[in-house]
Amino acid sequence: MTAVLRRLQSHIGYTITEKVGQELPQWEFSHFLAKQDTSYFEPFVRHHPVLNFEYSVFCTKLAHDIFALERDPTPHLTNEILVEKIATALILSELLAHLYRHYLTVPREVARLEAEQAIYRNWLNNRYFRFPQPTRPTTKTAGFFAQKIREKTAEVNWLRLFATRTRRVFATAILIPMVKDLNYFYHFISVADQYARPAIAYFSWLFYIPRLTVNIALLLKHLIPGKWMNEEEKKLSFMARLQAQLQRRWFELGNDSIWFAGSLLNCFVFTGTLAPFGMYLAISLALFDALWVGLRAFIELRRLKELEFFYRKKEAELTGGEHAAELEELKEYQQQLQQYIDFEWQRLLLNVTSVTCLFFAMCLAIPLITNPVIPFIGASLVITITLLTYIKVQLLEKERPVNPIMKLAEPQYADLLKDKGFFKARNLAPSSQTLQEEATVEDLFSPIVTTNNELTC
Repeated sequence: MTAVLRRLQSHIGYTITEKVGQELPQWEFSHFLAKQDTSYFEPFVRHHPVLNFEYSVFCTKLAHDIFALERDPTPHLTNEILVEKIATALILSELLAHLYRHYLTVPREVARLEAEQAIYRNWLNNRYFRFPQPTRPTTKTAGFFAQKIREKTAEVNWLRLFATRTRRVFATAILIPMVKDLNYFYHFISVADQYARPAIAYFSWLFYIPRLTVNIALLLKHLIPGKWMNEEEKKLSFMARLQAQLQRRWFELGNDSIWFAGSLLNCFVFTGTLAPFGMYLAISLALFDALWVGLRAFIELRRLKELEFFYRKKEAELTGGEHAAELEELKEYQQQLQQYIDFEWQRLLLNVTSVTCLFFAMCLAIPLITNPVIPFIGASLVITITLLTYIKVQLLEKERPVNPIMKLAEPQYADLLKDKGFFKARNLAPSSQTLQEEATVEDLFSPIVTTNNELTC
């Protein structure tokens, strides 16, 4: 049994049917899930981020094992090990797809998982398991409206930050006596700031409206029962629905709510003679940012540490026993898991470090400081930290571990596995059902119907 399936076995409660004689076993996990009641799925709904994370790690390891066959003339994989891994991936994928379809309502995730399931079934079908006759996927892939809002918000945020903080550099520079003597430069910046200041002030609060509105709407959609809610989701307890949605949105909801309110105050209240109070508010918001990002880092890293601790404990239990194959698979999985954890450490540490440095740099702009050079130094530090953070984020994104399982849909990898002796056809007389399955196997890779205006998370 694979390490992931061993960890989840007590919760899943399903055992893969083994072949008896010459008859291939029927794959029944989907049917098994369909018979379960809401109480079975509620723990998975509450902890779906961890389940999704482990699935990504496992698929990455599975794909890399297959990629390694291209350059390894003597692969250590055997048919039994590879089939067990693919079956595990299919179980996790079907479980996640069931959660995202019936309890979390995330069509884009369902569509992704269905496409990955097609690869697993195509490998296993008529070789190690019999699958029900495939049908064309019925999941409608939404226009990913909410996801597009998040992506655009992240993109525009960098432009907003650079615009706001660059303006601050020039606004503090013209307060320095030596700069004031540069008449043309001083006059140009003063005139430009008359237009830039209100434009940036208005944009600062308008910027948060789309993502905040979408997150609030989706939160209410999943909390208030109505015709828009799946029957399965209605059967979940209110706290389970709340926990599942807050796990997906708590950081954005808290961040956007506070900054939206603060930006409104700076735009409409703290103006004119009250402008110095706006600077104190901005520093307070920077402190909130540091605490909020630190809280997210603590929660996410604790979750990863719990996973890491479980597998280390399981490794200690298997060491020295009669489970050499399971121990080897566990160690290989731990290596892949560690790559994901290391990346998350770097990403979260970068966020915490950058916002903390920004807070201390902004403290140099306190209105009580009478020397005009110090606020200019603070503003220069802020824009420098922003630029360095942006560069580091772009570099770090190139190192992000990705799940490359869809690449295995390419015919060359099916041929590679056959050339290496994997998935050889069994000497079985094809039944009428088998012929139907082979005739419709291309349907597994048919395009999924799309719409463009559904509000989904």
